[in-house]
Amino acid sequence: MSSKGKGKAAGVDNTARRTWDKEDFAEKAAKREAEAAADDDEDSVLAIKKRKRLERDPLHQGLIVARSNLQKRDYAVNLGDRLGKTQVIGLNTPLNQQAGYYCSVCDCVLRDSQSYLDHINGKYHNRALGMSMKVEKSSVEQVKNRLQQLKEQQAERKPDDYLPDGIDRRLAEREAEEERQRQAKKDAKKAAKAAAAGGGAGEDEEADEEMMALMGFGGFGGGKKP
Repeated sequence: MSSKGKGKAAGVDNTARRTWDKEDFAEKAAKREAEAAADDDEDSVLAIKKRKRLERDPLHQGLIVARSNLQKRDYAVNLGDRLGKTQVIGLNTPLNQQAGYYCSVCDCVLRDSQSYLDHINGKYHNRALGMSMKVEKSSVEQVKNRLQQLKEQQAERKPDDYLPDGIDRRLAEREAEEERQRQAKKDAKKAAKAAAAGGGAGEDEEADEEMMALMGFGGFGGGKKP
């Protein structure tokens, strides 16, 4: 059997496997993936939120040099301001007039009170206010001054407002007044029940006398014989 046509091509070295530069291809793949991820992140929701946070951050904008420690809120949070109210919301309704709780600092709406409290106590909201989440530690002298201030406020109150056992007199008087009102209601109910029972018994006796008169009886054992 002839082996013509089955021989190897002349001048071609195909005796070894082709080699690849794995490091070069890995570097190209990583670069390609990084570029794709960057393009996706520019339009992603998380990227948009991050850009907005940076725009509101006074430290990032150069308005402040460093964030201050966390400070006490100087206003009262009113969660029931819009409770029980009816509001018409359309497509063109401004964000601060939509349903929920509006934060003017972050320009966002929270749908329930718990989310709103978590937001205003959270990191990003306080960063927008120029504060960090670190709280200043009180020294021993500050604690002593605070205790002395509370003692002075206690001394300024009138001694007549307190009973000997330390109970606030106004609270005791209010509780006593509420107890008197409850007792008065109970007495009124008892009197009404007694009046109703007494009136019903009198009517029954009158009905019995009329029935005896119609039947010809003058009474039962109550009168003297002739």
